[in-house]
Amino acid sequence: IDFRMASKSFRFAASFVNRNPRNADLMGVSRKPEGWQLEQKNHLRRCIYRVELVQGRSQQVGRIVHHQNGVVLEASTAEPAIASQLYSRVDTSAALNIGRVLAQRCLQSGIHFVMPSASEEERSNSEHQGAFFTALEEGGLRLNELEPIKQSVATDSRSTWRPFEVKHTREDKLDELPGYY
Repeated sequence: IDFRMASKSFRFAASFVNRNPRNADLMGVSRKPEGWQLEQKNHLRRCIYRVELVQGRSQQVGRIVHHQNGVVLEASTAEPAIASQLYSRVDTSAALNIGRVLAQRCLQSGIHFVMPSASEEERSNSEHQGAFFTALEEGGLRLNELEPIKQSVATDSRSTWRPFEVKHTREDKLDELPGYY
């Protein structure tokens, strides 16, 4: 073994830069935003990627929104390459084709899991939303996200202690005693 070569490779490994920031999202290592349990539509805030269809008077836009970076990917009927292939920019067929294009762009960029911004009821009531999300699923995207891996001593080398079970005492539960206000 050439030790000069080993020391050079060690210097290279010490300055490693991750060129794919979306890889942590795909592996389930990145943490989801927390603290939105009391919101009515908390699933829109407790996800890494959210997909939405925005309908306007003259165009439709499908976009993928990252919880920190904002809009990551977008497909619109205003794009000349897409608009030239459509009969109308605002009909159900346009929403379906925007879903196909967006699914292809997501898979090419490494995004495989997204949360829909529309509820099941909204998707079943609207033909545009239903066609858009159906095209996303048929294109290979999953409309749910992986649960993140919980941090523990086994998964995080920076952890120094193991979590322990909290055993409550009488003083902790005084408010549950009868007659205590």
